[in-house]
Amino acid sequence: MKVLIIEDEVLAAEKLAAYLKRYQPDAELVAQLSSVAQVIEFFSADPKAQQLDLIFSDVELTDGQVFTALEQLDLPCPVLFTTAYDQYWMQVFQYQAVDYLLKPFSYPRFAEAMLNFAQLKHKLQQPVTATAPAYKKRFLLRKGQSLSILPVADILLIRAANGVLLATDKNNSVHILTEANLGDIENQLDPSEFFRLNRSDIIHISSILQVEPYNKESVAVVLSCDKEPAISSKTRTAQFRKWLNQ
Repeated sequence: MKVLIIEDEVLAAEKLAAYLKRYQPDAELVAQLSSVAQVIEFFSADPKAQQLDLIFSDVELTDGQVFTALEQLDLPCPVLFTTAYDQYWMQVFQYQAVDYLLKPFSYPRFAEAMLNFAQLKHKLQQPVTATAPAYKKRFLLRKGQSLSILPVADILLIRAANGVLLATDKNNSVHILTEANLGDIENQLDPSEFFRLNRSDIIHISSILQVEPYNKESVAVVLSCDKEPAISSKTRTAQFRKWLNQ
């Protein structure tokens, strides 16, 4: 198992590494980072970043919150957050969080979090059954004390922005969704109709007007429901081209 530790407190990082060694002696600590700048540089330039199995991350770093970096990344694996602050427990689940360890935490609590990670990993590795999957058909919208329904068939774009999930429908109306994060929604949608283009956007095939080169590793996707093109993340561009041509 290849592991990254993001932690600006030396003693906390050493404690975490010791717990990891005790729990899984053959785990490989790929890197230890202490700042937002280091995180961005590591994921931009080091090929080992895409081989990670698990990330341990503090929230408050030497130059700001780790969310500043994570918002720019297409994370390759789950994140186990470790922090002394309890106010981030909802926010972290936007960043593939598998657990939330509140400092100071004991080894039994650490082991419990690792068990949660192992169970998630096992679940993801289970073979797909032959039965046809049941994809989500509608979203329930809350407007004050009233409820309304947004059919999935009407959605052209789902976007994560400023901690909120927004769905744009065929009439260009924008609706606030109550789901926790984009990853959960992505798993509930028909992959032949919807594609997650980057960390923030899930697009419907019918929303695409044009696809243009953006840079060497990304494309710009012109959508019928947005003035600005959506940019593919570099790790999803090849898969996006295959999806378009299926």
